[in-house]
Amino acid sequence: MKILIYLTGGTHWIGGVQYTRNLLRAVSLLPAQERPALVLQIGRKNTGQGYEEEFSHYPGVIIDGPLERGSVIRSRILDLARRAWKRSTGKDLRQKLLHSDECDVAFPAKGPNIPGLAQKVYWVPDFQYKHFPQFFSEDERRSRDAFYGKMFDESGILVLSSEAVKADFIRFFPTYSQKPVRILHFSSTLQDEDYALDPIAVCAKHGLPEKFVYLPNQMWQHKGFDAAFRAVGILKRAGVIVPLVLTGSSEDYRSNDHARQLEEILTEYDLQDQIHRLGVLPRNEQLQLFRRAAVVLQPSRFEGWSTTVEDTRALGRPIVLSNIDVHLEQAPPNASYFVVGDQKDLADKLGRAWLTGEAGPDFKQEDAARKAANLNSLAYARTFLSIMRQAHRE
Repeated sequence: MKILIYLTGGTHWIGGVQYTRNLLRAVSLLPAQERPALVLQIGRKNTGQGYEEEFSHYPGVIIDGPLERGSVIRSRILDLARRAWKRSTGKDLRQKLLHSDECDVAFPAKGPNIPGLAQKVYWVPDFQYKHFPQFFSEDERRSRDAFYGKMFDESGILVLSSEAVKADFIRFFPTYSQKPVRILHFSSTLQDEDYALDPIAVCAKHGLPEKFVYLPNQMWQHKGFDAAFRAVGILKRAGVIVPLVLTGSSEDYRSNDHARQLEEILTEYDLQDQIHRLGVLPRNEQLQLFRRAAVVLQPSRFEGWSTTVEDTRALGRPIVLSNIDVHLEQAPPNASYFVVGDQKDLADKLGRAWLTGEAGPDFKQEDAARKAANLNSLAYARTFLSIMRQAHRE
């Protein structure tokens, strides 16, 4: 069985790239006799971003391109020709031109009518637009409903990242109750290179204090930055100064006012000196912030399966997180939950964790977490392969 993997995400959604990275790393941990042949399709928008070089080093991974040796330009032409044929005829081009044409199954398919001969295995990260319709225009909500309806009409397994997302699927799309669904809990898979940098030196490079709380999220409306900032402000007024380090994009394409509203909270509580905004960091540097943080904070109001939680688990750090269903399902160790959106409860839980927490890394805890993460990643890879085998049989 040969599996086609679509690189998901990009500079607009780093979490999607990390999803692909974790999957490929997890599969690479399998013994050679269990490891499948993988073809990675990177896509035009992500070409030239360094993904070709990174992922081609993983065992058994081939970057999609012409079956006969050819240039990147030739690969794009062949891909465009295949897509044009699909649009004009409604059928796939039967000739095998690219490595992806030799694959049996393809994952994660995130839409209908995707060209290619492989059996598609579909994936929806979450149904956030159903829970928070106010963050999406009416046209966008209607478009997503129609888009997903077409996708669910196609034959093939639907993969979801959590039981919480499955419950949403059943609730919001009851017409498709007979759709075959599999749950695939992804986990963060770390390698030796992720521990190569000195976390103290990396944090010093960015001018961070010795002890801090780390909030690694894109600054989107549902991520709970408002509650986090207000909680830090409440603690400041109580005499507890908590430096808060942020990484990730500060833009939210859905709102021009969100950033301004957050700035108003910082001004209200006079927090500018306590907030350290580093933007988007290289992955190897970001991981050092996890290792160094006294506490990791995940205040999100909605997730499909949180990468922040899985990174924290893999590195053995304490975490304060909202009590949404998926976070309870993830159940990381050394966790403290607060009532989602409640800044007073968050201030109470964060204050306790801050006063008892110590700057990392804690090498003993980190080593134990690393061993557990490897076992989790092997289980993740094997569940993934069982889903692909099921799709291939059916």
